[in-house]
Amino acid sequence: MNEIGFATIISVAFLSSFTHCIGMCGGFASIRQIYLRDTTSVKSMFLSLVYHLSRILAYSLLGACFGAFGAFFNFSLKQKSILFFVVGLFMIFVAFALWQRGEILKFIENDRFSKFITKLMLKLKPKSWWLNFAIFGFLNGLLPCGLVYYFLAYSIATQSAFMGACVMIVFGIFTTPAFFLFRHLINFISDSNKLVIFKISIAIIALNGIYLTYLGFMANA
Repeated sequence: MNEIGFATIISVAFLSSFTHCIGMCGGFASIRQIYLRDTTSVKSMFLSLVYHLSRILAYSLLGACFGAFGAFFNFSLKQKSILFFVVGLFMIFVAFALWQRGEILKFIENDRFSKFITKLMLKLKPKSWWLNFAIFGFLNGLLPCGLVYYFLAYSIATQSAFMGACVMIVFGIFTTPAFFLFRHLINFISDSNKLVIFKISIAIIALNGIYLTYLGFMANA
């Protein structure tokens, strides 16, 4: 993966974290803040760190699996071109779903698993136990999400388990600041600005998908 690839991952992750991620996982962040309300600042920071490290761990394992899957298509130029073409089309599809925010997005971001995790969160005892936060963070990393699908598609395109894990780790790291600043950002960023920021990130996703599709098409032409 080159510098442009990392720049794409960082920009999409960071920009979307202040919009789609907060909207998708804002409920979990609110519940987590309730659990941390009566803890000291040091303990709160520690438990939040455990939560996010566990979330990133889940992302990295997914990235490694999908990157390893992509490695199976690295035996010939034709296989690689087909992989890039299909992955590029999928990225364009994800961008379209995120832009429309309609039934397609509802379908791919099924909320049953989200509701299941929310129920588990509400039953956590003791509320400040670090293992509970680790489990919750890991499950949060497995949530169906259009942006996660995009980064997993990028992991496939790396055709490497290691690089696939790196893609998802970078994604996890650069979505973390928004969650730490959740209470301040939710009121600071206006809805119109959120929309602009989110559409910029979607445009980057679409352009990346078009680029990969182009590479796949030209390699097989």
